Amino acid sequence: MIHAPIIQVEQTPNPDALRLLPGVSLLKGPPVEIAPGDAAAQAPLAAALLAIDGIDRIMIGPDFVTAVRRSAEFPWAALKPQLLAELADFLFSGEPALPASLLPAPPPPAEGGLVAQQIVEVIERYVRPMLARDGGEATLLRFDAETGIAYVRMGGACGGCPSGRTTLKQGIEQAIKRYVPEVTRVESALEEPEPGGDPRARVRSWIAARWPRFNPAAARSSSS
Repeated sequence: MIHAPIIQVEQTPNPDALRLLPGVSLLKGPPVEIAPGDAAAQAPLAAALLAIDGIDRIMIGPDFVTAVRRSAEFPWAALKPQLLAELADFLFSGEPALPASLLPAPPPPAEGGLVAQQIVEVIERYVRPMLARDGGEATLLRFDAETGIAYVRMGGACGGCPSGRTTLKQGIEQAIKRYVPEVTRVESALEEPEPGGDPRARVRSWIAARWPRFNPAAARSSSS
């Protein structure tokens, strides 16, 4: 007799994200965030979940799946049964959550030399397990040795979460600064100016990184 899988559902600090716990191992290695159009979206589990109207992206972790909806216009009361049904069907199939051929290539080493390597180790050992409990993830993009700022990209339930700033400052930053004294501050990668962008925006961001009370919006309006 085949028993139906027991899938636990947990709310996350992000009202637009839900964490599903199937009680089995899904993936070896760090969580993988998947959006429509990604190569990994071709995997059966990802394809089924992303096909649900209202689901924006998912993240598959070692023993959990985080589903992120597009907005509150798609109530969880309607999405949750569909997510559970698709995940249960996948568990019965016996297929891998992410075939090796669809696993994304590992990201390039974060910029910042030895200090960046130390930050990555702290994230893997202390930060990642903490965020995984809420269906989230964090990745170091680079460390700026001149300013001591580590730029981190947050994903899963942490991406777009209303309490993401609190998690970044009270969770991630404190953990990294405790073990890597060279780090003065941790900021979201979204706050880092993109190379080749508006040079005025880069200058404003550079100033804001050093003087937090600086208001880029006010500077833009006064210069126009």
